[in-house]
Amino acid sequence: MNSPQTIQYKNFTIHQYDCVDSTNDLAKDLANNQKICDREIIVATQQNKGRGRMNRHWVSPQGNLYFSLVLQPKISLNIIAQLSFVAIVALRLAVNKFVKNENYNIQNKWPNDLLINNKKIAGILLESINSNNICQYLIIGIGVNINSFPLDLSNIADKLQNYFSSINKDDLLKKFLDEFDILYQNWRDFGFKNIRQLWRQNAYNLNQEITIKPNNNNICGIFKDIDDEGNLLLEINQEIHKFNCGDVIMVL
Repeated sequence: MNSPQTIQYKNFTIHQYDCVDSTNDLAKDLANNQKICDREIIVATQQNKGRGRMNRHWVSPQGNLYFSLVLQPKISLNIIAQLSFVAIVALRLAVNKFVKNENYNIQNKWPNDLLINNKKIAGILLESINSNNICQYLIIGIGVNINSFPLDLSNIADKLQNYFSSINKDDLLKKFLDEFDILYQNWRDFGFKNIRQLWRQNAYNLNQEITIKPNNNNICGIFKDIDDEGNLLLEINQEIHKFNCGDVIMVL
């Protein structure tokens, strides 16, 4: 593996690699060996074994943005998922900085995707290193389709280049860090309330009928909200049911 180029951006340290197997795997390995600290970031030009949720392969050619942000939040395990919402809202606000067309509909899709006009352009993978029910390290892995996406997913995926003629991945990363820094501090000071409200403002299919697929079963209901742990609240036959995992099936 090549040696990284390291730069400082505000209170973040960015380690830029040409190629790694997975930014999350590298970040976890460094964290386990206490070789990385709070607010350090692993960025890769490409990944050989990029991963999404549920260990799905994340195709990672050159030209897109792949990075893992390491935090040492020292928080209870039951609120770790809240930071996925902090990150996706920060990413939406960062992407929105490039918007020059009000017809672009940028939304958060539960639990951790970013959509433009109902197509996925980014996703988040949250992993943690825990001890005694406390999160010692949190790794927020983010992949953003800037110049390409898997052609076999063209019905549900897209790239930012189709919406913004010029978008630089380094600029996008810095804008994300700007927004994340503000939201993370807000979350630290005031809890999940404000983040939850920001997420709900641009939530995909909120208060509409959706189909969620947990454990290979399709379940239909009205998407009512998320709770304080980030669980999806689905109204089925006038009763609220809670889901902490699964995919919301997109209808195009």
